[in-house]
Order: sequence, then C-alpha cells, then structure tokens
Amino acid sequence: MLVRCLILFVLWTAAPSPAGEIPDLRALAKETRPAVYLLVLQDEDGKTIGSGTGFLVSPDGLLVTNHHVIAEAKSIIAKAENGGLFPVVHVLGTDLPNDLALLQIEGKNLPFLSLAPEGSAEAGTRIAVIGSPLGLEGTLTEGIVSARRRLLKEKRDVLQISAPISQGSSGSPVLDSQGRVVGIASFLLQDGQSLNFASPSEKLRALLIKAGHPTPSLAEKSAPTIQTKSPGISSPYVVKTGDTLTRISRDLAKQGVRASPDEIRTLNQLATNSILRPGQTLKIPNTHP
Repeated sequence: MLVRCLILFVLWTAAPSPAGEIPDLRALAKETRPAVYLLVLQDEDGKTIGSGTGFLVSPDGLLVTNHHVIAEAKSIIAKAENGGLFPVVHVLGTDLPNDLALLQIEGKNLPFLSLAPEGSAEAGTRIAVIGSPLGLEGTLTEGIVSARRRLLKEKRDVLQISAPISQGSSGSPVLDSQGRVVGIASFLLQDGQSLNFASPSEKLRALLIKAGHPTPSLAEKSAPTIQTKSPGISSPYVVKTGDTLTRISRDLAKQGVRASPDEIRTLNQLATNSILRPGQTLKIPNTHP
C-alpha cells in the first residue's frame, strides 16, 4: 500500500500542468516569426532615429507595438522577415497607460498572431519572446511569467517575465507554448537581473475593440491565401524578396489561380522592364484552371 501511494505521488507531481507546458521552440519560432516585424523609426528628414519591434494581429495589416516606440517618429517602416518593407500608413489607436499602439500597414493575407484567452498567463507559465533587440531581427528568448503585478504609481497591470529583452525588444510579442500572444514586451529594470515587464494581452484586446478592430477568429486565420474580393480579381498579392512575374505566376498556379506573367503585367499597368519591390502589392486576375 505504501509503495502504491508513493508511485501515485510521484506520478502526480511529475505530471505537467498547462502552465508548465514546455514549448517546442523551433516550431514556435518557425510559425510565429513571419508575423513579427522590425520597426525602423525615422525623423522628418527620413533619417533613422531608432528601432523597435511590432507584430501583426490581423491578415490585413493591423500591427501592434509600444506607444513609447513610435512617440518621437515622424515615419515608420515595418520590415518583414522575408525582407518586405511596409510603410506604416496610419496610427489607429493608442493606450498610453498600458504603453500600446495600434498601427496599420497595407497588405492582405499576411501572417498574424492570435491572442491567448484572458488571464491565461499565470505565474509559472512558460513563454517565449521574439523581437529585434538592438536591431537583431527574429531574436528568440525564453523564460516564464514570474508574476502578475499592479504598478500603483502608474495605475498599470503588467506581467513580470524572466525572458531576456533589450533595447529594441519593445513591442515584441510574449508567446505561450501554443504561439498565442499573452503580452507585449514593454520595459526592463536595469538595476536587477531578468526583471522584464510586458503589458497583458487583455489590454491589447481592449484597445482593438475600442479602435473598432476586434481580433480575428481562428477560422479566419486558417482561411486560404487567395480570397475572391470581386469578380475577376483576387486579393492583392504582396511581393516578396526575389519575386518576378514568372515566379508569382508559378506560385499562384500552385494555389489554383491561373494568371500568366503578361496578364499580371497588363492588369497592373507595368512596363516590361519594371522592377518589383518587396512589399509592393499587385492585383491578380482571378482565373481558375
């Protein structure tokens, strides 16, 4: 009887809890990095004055970062993992107390991150952060949620995390083991060790609702890349680094859309020697084989 109780005790203490689930970091990084962007901040003369991190929360270009990241910038360029460059065209909303900003870049069918359920990030939850500390794009760090805290002076709720962050990490997504956003990296205490802080994702959800942009459903996230918007035209195609009209035509054929290079060129009124730029959007004829 004693042996049986001992075995049961060992099994009970060894069983992983949802909060302690160990993420597959390689898979998590591969899945989430395309939705994370390096933000290049520029002054009125187009001179780079700093950098930060942002990430998409919708397929049509809703991008999240910290308010303090963009506060002094006159223009912002979002650089994707594949090298695509996307100018920020609008600031859709800000939340100064929680250090959040909601931006808009132009694009369709872009990779994006979903938000974790409210309150799911408890102390002990394993997390990972993907960002651009000191401009080093796609940097992955890991840790845990150390605590949930209320900053009385700032009247602000934060997640204390042990995952290392540095200057430029501001605005990075803090991800759970399933790649869902539980927080947005915001600041660190340099006098301590691994004392890093993030705004909880429920504050972001509130900002999205306030700005009239509720978070997309999981069904929308799994939607096909090409969706018909109007007869004869597919959703705009976002040019990737190294794309040519021939390569785009070939990639579209794999998705069931027949569009020759000449058809794409004619529809977009491109000259024969036109150079395609990463981040450029092209109209695509919606012709199925």
